[in-house]
Amino acid sequence: MSKVIVIFEKNWRGYAAGETAGFDASVADGLVAAGFAIEADKKASKKPKAGVSGTAGTGGADDRGADGKPGAEPDTDGKP
Repeated sequence: MSKVIVIFEKNWRGYAAGETAGFDASVADGLVAAGFAIEADKKASKKPKAGVSGTAGTGGADDRGADGKPGAEPDTDGKP
């Protein structure tokens, strides 16, 4: 009986997201099907999730206002 190596994407029982573990094929298939893990050898072929990069949605811009100070621009609620 061989083990299938998985990398957890979500916490499951005693395992945290990012941890690697080996399971029987039936358990590993269940974890993958439920979205808790991906097979380790298939990690490179998976597309990254939206918003993974540090500048997602900002186009690389920071939060500096017109005067160059961080937080100088009001939020969408109009408060500075």
